[in-house]
Formats: sequence, C-alpha cells, structure tokens
Amino acid sequence: MENNERFESALYGVNRRIRSVLEQIPAVVKGSAEEIRLRCGLPVALTVSGETVFVLENGQTSFCITRDLLKAEKSDLEESFKLLCKSSVYAHTEELKNGFVMMENGHRAGVCGTLTENGSMHDISSINIRIAREIFGAANDIAREYRGGGLLIAGPPGSGKTTVLRDLVRQLSDGRWGKIYRIAVIDSRGELSGSFEGKSENDLGANSDVLVTSDKAAGIEIAVRTMFPDIVVFDEIGTEAELRRVSESFCAGVGIITTAHIGCTEDLMRRRVTAALIKSGAVSEIALLPEIHGGTIKLIGAKELSCGMAV
Repeated sequence: MENNERFESALYGVNRRIRSVLEQIPAVVKGSAEEIRLRCGLPVALTVSGETVFVLENGQTSFCITRDLLKAEKSDLEESFKLLCKSSVYAHTEELKNGFVMMENGHRAGVCGTLTENGSMHDISSINIRIAREIFGAANDIAREYRGGGLLIAGPPGSGKTTVLRDLVRQLSDGRWGKIYRIAVIDSRGELSGSFEGKSENDLGANSDVLVTSDKAAGIEIAVRTMFPDIVVFDEIGTEAELRRVSESFCAGVGIITTAHIGCTEDLMRRRVTAALIKSGAVSEIALLPEIHGGTIKLIGAKELSCGMAV
C-alpha cells in the first residue's frame, strides 16, 4: 500500500465533515503525513516529517496559525470516536485503559478525555491517529550485520523505531541476508503486523507468526513455549515482567529483538529496565537511530556500554 493510500485508509476514523477536507489536501502532504490530530475547539493539525502543519478549510495546509483554519468541534470528536470504535466502545475497553484504539491497516488512535476506573472513556477532548507506514529497506543497516542474538533498537518517540523493527522482521524472516529465521511477533497494539480482526496488512516476511495481545510478558512466554521461534520480537520493553520473560527466553536459547524510548545514549543506563536488560546479557547489540547521534543507524556492543565505555 502506497503512503497516500495509507493516509486515506486511516480516514475512516475521522468524522465526515473533517474527512471531506482532509481528502482534499495535496498528495505530497498525504504521502508524508505521520499523524492526524483532532483537538476539541482547536485547529486540525497534521504531523508531516516531524513538523506540525495546520489544515485550512479549503483543504490547503499552513505552517502558521492563520484565519480559515479547520477546527474540530466537540461533535466532531464524538463522531470520530464512535467511528474509531465502530460504534462499540465496550469492545475496546482494554485498549482504552492504555489510551488508544487499534485501527485497521496497523494505524493506531491515541485518545484523551475522561477515563473512568472501569476503563470507559467519555468527554473525548483529543484524538491522535498515527499512520502506519512500511518502509522497505529501513532496517538495511541492521539486517546486513545481524548474526543472531539479542538486539535493542533505541531512539526518541517518533524516530521510526517501529518502522525499522517491522522491516527488520521482514528481512530476517525472508532470509534477505542469508539465514531464514523463525520469528514470533508479539504485537501489543497491532502496529507491527497491521493485524485487525485476524488479518495482517503489513509484510512481516514468510516465516513469522503473530500473536496479538496487550500482555507482552505473557505473549513472550506463550510464543517461546508453543511456536519454537529463533527470535521473539516485540515493541517497547517497559516493565519488570517483560524483562523477566526476556531473561527466561535468553536462557532457553531464543533471541530477543525489542525497542526502547531514549533521548540520548546515556538514558540506556539511566532507565532501570533498559539498564537491567543490557546487563543481563539478553541483548548483545544496541542500534541507535540517527536522531540520537546523527548520520545512519549506529550499532554498539552491549558489553561496551554496560562497562561504561564511551560510545
């Protein structure tokens, strides 16, 4: 699916009034848009190549706050929320507890409003639709050097970690650089596979199995026990439970590839979970995305980092 088509495929989660305007924006903007942001009483905004772009009522775009900007009203947010949930908010309760709704084609909508103790969401104030993209070749720098074992892909939010991870799975599963790996993908938000109602829209190669579950720790255990993978892949390690499962997988001879949010290299050892992951030996290499150091993806050894050497 081309980038313009991916943008348009996400518009089913936007109410009719605003959708009709977004359909008119220039093709070059559609092709580069990463997010669609609706905020109650405020201008509709897109994130394009990392920058905020506002949408005018005539379908044109502007980098400045000007007259004639398209604004989202409360009714627009309410209608969009119903469309995202396909009129069944209850079916998305578990997702909404974590502030998002899984969409078709791997897109994801972050939602803000009033979240109750039972997980229901009302008085919707913001919706942020993240547009899933496949970029074939995004992981070339990593895939050509990968020789098995654990790998951590690190970068700040919006740096493309999920895109790189998705492409890496495809290349390793297809044997693009030699060995064909059996890969179990634990997809907690449907972003890696683009799975929706059992169908995967994204290309994860010929030798991958996908388990969609919000409980990544349990998913890792299930995958290792039942699918016998060479590698287990999941996005964003963040909890002690996930760390324990990773350590168990490592002891069972299964490689782990995951990602982590960091702002700089030093954050890897400042954050408790990533520091413990590196010191455990479960990852042998760390891939730093360009936003951390500039240039191309940079691979560093985990032992070097855990010993406190300069990188």
